[in-house]
Amino acid sequence: MTFSKIAPADLDDARKLYSSAFVSGVIQSQPGYRFHYWLESAETVGDVISLTAWDSRDDAEAYERSGLYKELGSKFQEWFHTQRQLRSYEIRE
Repeated sequence: MTFSKIAPADLDDARKLYSSAFVSGVIQSQPGYRFHYWLESAETVGDVISLTAWDSRDDAEAYERSGLYKELGSKFQEWFHTQRQLRSYEIRE
């Protein structure tokens, strides 16, 4: 999950880029990809999360190490109002 803050005036542009074939297509083509979502806070306009799910931790880490995570994130850089934070979570049963 990547947490970031985007100015309300820029949300439409950021949403469009995230759902574009350029960003979504690249993410979806990665080994182990399951799904990704753009989440917006119901309480604080501009608080967003990019959620990606992978078959395994190794798949997620391979995506990050490939440079694609950084490259795609740089496309949103102009809209970030804070440093984005990457956090990883695992499903535990």
